[in-house]
Amino acid sequence: MSLNIFFYLALGAWRLASLVANEDGPWHIFKRIRQQAEQWCKQYKFCSDLGLYELFSCEWCNSIWIGTGLTLLYLWLGDAILYIAMPLALSTVAIIIKYVVQVLQSAHQYFETGNKFHQR
Repeated sequence: MSLNIFFYLALGAWRLASLVANEDGPWHIFKRIRQQAEQWCKQYKFCSDLGLYELFSCEWCNSIWIGTGLTLLYLWLGDAILYIAMPLALSTVAIIIKYVVQVLQSAHQYFETGNKFHQR
């Protein structure tokens, strides 16, 4: 596996893990999966013993299984895995850019406000 493929898969795995654990998703699919897992874990002891809810609600937990799935897909599909990973990786980069811009804007506001305070 090349370093490029690894990097794309890593970004894709993070995005998918975050989607499953933190976002509603299209047609609220991820939200419904988390709600169903929570209901099952309240109803069935084996579900809570296996940590099924955490599998869907914790990106640290689900990223292991998502990473395993992407690795198996890579072994099966080879470099064609990029057709799956690339949109997820690009989404991750867009999110990173958004956070960087927010931090820069906050820093700009802080320094702008700080300079006005010191000028009085």
